[in-house]
Amino acid sequence: MATKIKVIVARDFLEITPDGVINIATSRQLLIDIAKAGRYPVDYELLIDFRDTESRLSTGDLYQVASELGKYGDTFHRKVALLVMPGVNFDQASFFETCSHNRGFSVDAFTDFEKAIRWILSSVDISGINLPPENEGMGGGKS
Repeated sequence: MATKIKVIVARDFLEITPDGVINIATSRQLLIDIAKAGRYPVDYELLIDFRDTESRLSTGDLYQVASELGKYGDTFHRKVALLVMPGVNFDQASFFETCSHNRGFSVDAFTDFEKAIRWILSSVDISGINLPPENEGMGGGKS
């Protein structure tokens, strides 16, 4: 079975200021609007590219966004790869990944595009257990 992947540039998904900083309040509302629409991204694995953004989100902000995913679980039940730059952005994405995993979501952070795609195509879920061979791939990996 083919895997449908939607690559989203963060600027298309979140409200970003002209200097590349994420606006948390508006971005949270956009996430809610997408979830309430109930169509996209339900049928897609997602790769969200944050490489052109700068995150000034607090730990609390990241936790709140992960909590929003929990409210709309049916919409975000597929794999979501977060593609970020190394450093602070990766640390924040890793924290968001942990919060999401704690809520049962397959969200992983990467700094390498090819590794993110391999993870999306792999048959490994967030627990590291192999899934049925529907989406066989080469395995995941960070950085």
